[in-house]
Amino acid sequence: MKDKLAIVVEFLKRTWLLLLVIVIVVAAGISSVEIIKEEVLKIDPDVRYEESKTLYLSCESLDTLNPVLSKSEDVFHLSKLIYNSLFDYDETLNVVPELIDSYTVNTVRGLVSVKLKQGIAWHDGSTFTAKDISYTVNAIQYAGTKSLYYDKASKISFVQIKGNYEADIYFKNAYDASLDDLTFPILPSSQYASASQLAAAKDNFKPVGTGQYKYQSYDYLKKLKLKPNKDYFGSVASKKLEVMILPEKDLASNMMEINSVTCYVDSSSERKSTVIDKNLTMYDILSNQVEFLVFHPTRTSVRSSQMRKAIATAIDEKNVLENGYMNDGVLTDTIYYPNFCGVKDTGEYYSHDPEKAAQMLKELGFEDRDKDGILEDENGKMAQLQILVNRNNATRLAAARLIKKDLENAGFMVTLDELKWKDYQQAISAGQYDILVTGFSIDEQYDLRSFFNRKSEWRYYNAQLLTMASELEKLHTAEEYQTLFEELKEALLEELPYYSLCYKKIGLVGVQGFTASSLPVFNDHYKNIDTWGWSYMVETGDSTESEEDT
Repeated sequence: MKDKLAIVVEFLKRTWLLLLVIVIVVAAGISSVEIIKEEVLKIDPDVRYEESKTLYLSCESLDTLNPVLSKSEDVFHLSKLIYNSLFDYDETLNVVPELIDSYTVNTVRGLVSVKLKQGIAWHDGSTFTAKDISYTVNAIQYAGTKSLYYDKASKISFVQIKGNYEADIYFKNAYDASLDDLTFPILPSSQYASASQLAAAKDNFKPVGTGQYKYQSYDYLKKLKLKPNKDYFGSVASKKLEVMILPEKDLASNMMEINSVTCYVDSSSERKSTVIDKNLTMYDILSNQVEFLVFHPTRTSVRSSQMRKAIATAIDEKNVLENGYMNDGVLTDTIYYPNFCGVKDTGEYYSHDPEKAAQMLKELGFEDRDKDGILEDENGKMAQLQILVNRNNATRLAAARLIKKDLENAGFMVTLDELKWKDYQQAISAGQYDILVTGFSIDEQYDLRSFFNRKSEWRYYNAQLLTMASELEKLHTAEEYQTLFEELKEALLEELPYYSLCYKKIGLVGVQGFTASSLPVFNDHYKNIDTWGWSYMVETGDSTESEEDT
């Protein structure tokens, strides 16, 4: 017992100094934290955050504020703040009523009968009525191809006004008429004496709409100012908008450094590095750019839908997205927009499964008969695939190389043709591929009939899919569109002429302190802007708000 006690005492003698040092260091650390806290408080004693009453946007030079005549992409998006349409798109690109209270459709006759919402006022105080629909259609038709909306309005034969709040809209062709064609802005019949005058009003045009924002002022060299419409029939905005006019759109991120621009939508491939370099905020938005594989419509190697399914199952789509497209996209089941018309996507319909792919290929008669790593059919012919890609598209090229590796691992002998743009286009025209790696920006209306009627550059034709896609371009209710697309999606996944790799993203970029509770969409850059805000750091007595803003 005494020996043990002596050992303990000897240990304490040797370690007491070390313990003392540790205690001192910890104490010093605690005291220095308190000192740092005090110093920070001394440096910025009056710092606080203030919510801006104005959001600062940007655009390039505008041709005219008249949405009937403008060809500007910026006017297209800004007009959605000022005007409303009979129908609009929801986040799944299905059509939903906007100025309409209720409606019925007659598919056979090409007729839409609408009842308008009552009590909606134009910004000048006049009342919105059915007359304004007919007036707008006539104005766009007068403008002709000068108008972005001519393709839609030109399909309308006439509008029969049945009262202040009811109208029948007749289309020229029942086989080429849909609710998507009624998504153009409606303008007031009281602004100009005739529709033809509206169609010619380009200079000094002052917008009058029914939308969430009112026109305030415009200097074509400097800025456009909009203010909230306090009488709006929907969600009333609280912040003013100032749209700075820039020589080039790319300058928007530079203007953020001096808080002259609060936010903008960026679709460039460099946006992530810009956000990191300049310490900005970004929210991801889905674009309308789909990346996909085209299987040659007549080549023996991919003619069978079972072979196309086996190839799709052999591809590691998650790896292609992550390392080919740098995770800058989302997986989807088909080439249609994710969750199109409310039909849910998983992005894993033909998920990567090497064993399943091998079994599918075996059922097609392909096995590695001579154990050389390459599949052969019953006649000993090797399984070969020729992939074509544009070498100038870096992410697409990276994706193609990953796909080549996956298919080689599955037992195919793969040739990857990485061609410059001109040679690439010539190879497509000549049909020199089994699999084409490509991409497409699809219009919001999602009329994909050309993908099935031989009118695309790869000339694919399928009567069943064409009939089903054409049905989406006829008049139906939103619920009917959803049912029709469910059937088309099932047929597309069974036939698999195209295999979707991903839908690419774009970004809503903002300054530090910018927040967006609800995000915009690719075809409406300022949708949900009433949920956006910006809190900036100020010192007591300072504010970046002008007297006019407050």
